[in-house]
Parts: sequence; C-alpha cells; structure tokens
Amino acid sequence: MRGLKSAVGIAVACGVLSAGTADAPGPAIGVRAIIHSVADLDKTVAFYRDGLGMKPAPTIMPNGQQATALPSPRALDEDLSKFTDTHGAKFRNAMFKIPGTTLDFELTEFTGTPVKKAVPHMQDPGAATLVLNVRDVDAALDGVKKNGGSVLSIGGEPMKLGGENSKSRSVFVRDPDGFMLELASIQPPPPSTAPANSNVVGGRIGVTIQDTDQTMKFYHDVLGFETKPAAPAFQTNATIASLINAKGAQWRISTAKVPGSPVDFEFLEFKDVPRKPFSLRVPDPGSPAVSIHVKDVEAAMKAVAAGGGSIVTRGGEPVKLGPGMGVFVRDPNGLLIELIP
Repeated sequence: MRGLKSAVGIAVACGVLSAGTADAPGPAIGVRAIIHSVADLDKTVAFYRDGLGMKPAPTIMPNGQQATALPSPRALDEDLSKFTDTHGAKFRNAMFKIPGTTLDFELTEFTGTPVKKAVPHMQDPGAATLVLNVRDVDAALDGVKKNGGSVLSIGGEPMKLGGENSKSRSVFVRDPDGFMLELASIQPPPPSTAPANSNVVGGRIGVTIQDTDQTMKFYHDVLGFETKPAAPAFQTNATIASLINAKGAQWRISTAKVPGSPVDFEFLEFKDVPRKPFSLRVPDPGSPAVSIHVKDVEAAMKAVAAGGGSIVTRGGEPVKLGPGMGVFVRDPNGLLIELIP
C-alpha cells in the first residue's frame, strides 16, 4: 500500500522496517500472477481496460488466430474441478500484464456452480489490495467511476501523501466485484518500464494479516521468502486512516520478497479497529489469490500444511495441469495461493 507508506514517509507511516532475516532455501522460485474471481468477466475486463487503460492479453484460438472477443465458458474437467474445489462449473478467464512489472493479473469467471460474494474491509485478515502506481490519479479515478467501480476512501477523492510540499496523491477504490485497489501517483515518479502511453506504471499486492510474527514465519520458513518484519510499534495517521476508510486504526507493515523475482508482498496488521476474517472460495467473485512458482508442488504443499496453512484442492493432493501438477492452498490468514511448477 503505497499510500500507507508514502503519506508521511516510511519511517513515520509504518515504522522503520527491521533488517530482513537471512535468506532460507525454500520451495518458491517465482510469482506468476495475482488472481481475482469475478461475477461477470465482460464487465470486469471493461473496468480494467476502459477505466484504467490496462490491455488484456490476446486469446489465441486453436487455429492460431487471435480471438476478437473474450472466450466462451468451457466445462472444467475432473482434474480442474478438483483443483478449484468446484462441481459442474464452467470457466473462462482473461489475462492482463501489469505495466512496469513482471506480474500478470488474471481475472477468472466460474458459472454453473454455487458462488457467493463478500466484500472485505481493509483491516480484515485475508483481504487483499492490488496497488497500482499511476501517472494521473485523477484520470484513473474518473475511469473507475465511469466503469462500474466505487470509491473506498472517505471523501471520495485522492488525498495528498507526504509533507507540505509533496505532490504525491492516492485513493483507494473497488472494482465491480468489490476487490480493493490503491491508485497512487507518486511524485517524482519512480523508474518504470511501462509504455509512455500507459497510465499504469507499476503494481504489487498488499495482504491484510492476522498476526505479523505468524505470517513472517510462514512465508520465510515455509515458502522461503526474504522477509522484513515490521518494527514492533504500531503507527497511525488520521489522513491515511481516512484514505483506507479505517478511522481510529493503527497498523504496521511488513514486506517479503518472492525468491527469483523482483516482486514484493506487503503485509498489513491492524489493531484498534473491528476485524473479521475474510476467506472466499476459488470461484467466489471478489476472492483474491496469488500464483506462486515452486520447485516441487507436492513438497511445497506438504510444507504449507505443516507450517500453518491448509489445502483447498479437493482430495488434498496436487492434480495434473497440462504437463505439470498444481494445487490450491491457503496461508494462515486465509489467502488463496496457487502452487504450480
């Protein structure tokens, strides 16, 4: 959450991050994508394409031609049904490349199977936020409002980040499925490989957690992430509390770097504000997930189960996905993680 860090500087807004624990060899070797299930793929794709200017990756048909429309739903076979813990579902998806990053952003739609929708608060453990760095936050917010999104920040407008002379601004919004986004315009802008015509110039994921010590131990010891736990003291700031619509809250932020990747996770622990665990199933609209590459799927799955996580894939074992195997698990906060080769 760039806003939480940038509003008054890292040291003030979230505490000075302590030195990272030593690297530990683990199963994780990279990150593929942030995943988010949706109720209506056409509507949510239009939100990110037309509202935020992100370009969906082309769909290539079996004949090698590029499709001009989103794919039609297709029935999941037995392996994919086990993988996603669904019954009788049809599925389709769309992929975006987040400009300025190595991350994909995958939207998935499940139909023909029972689903439920729930919308978390920022402080709810298991909730996730896609943080997007943008060149023009006003244009991004206008696109959100015109394409089925809503504003989460109190006051409904971008807020100033940092000191008196700062020109950085941020706003928190929701997409049509209630999934949370931060739109942050950081000035001066950080370096980016994004195209000059892209308003989005970077991105990463933030996850709200129940307990910092437990979460850092899981991601470091179980998955092998390079973790930087937050300082023990919680911090607060009235402007940022309004920005995330959590008045009276205190928070602390930890980070973890994915092995073999430049991608950082940000983990937020809150207190002094009501918190409710947030945990949706793979097909439920609004459910967040992260896709992690691992050396050995079965070994990683067993490490997750032994280290405080749980197995989601039906049957409790990896299933065949094309030439490899895959499994869905949860971290101790309820966040869905896809483990794939």
